Amino acid sequence: MLRRKPTAIAITSEDLATFEESRLRKLSEENKQNESLSKGASNAHFDPSDELKPLPGDKARIVRSREERIGLGGRA
Repeated sequence: MLRRKPTAIAITSEDLATFEESRLRKLSEENKQNESLSKGASNAHFDPSDELKPLPGDKARIVRSREERIGLGGRA
């Protein structure tokens, strides 16, 4: 495989200023959303991965081997 020299990247003060402005704008928008959501509610943080976790009363998922999943296991 052919290799080439890595590309040199130069970051200017204008780049940093643009990045800082966009970061502050994003943080400001997040704060506005959090304030609107937390009115009258506790300051609980919503974790999107909570939707993937089973509820305490749910049964554990039955884990099957690869052969069982593709239909090859245990048939006589």
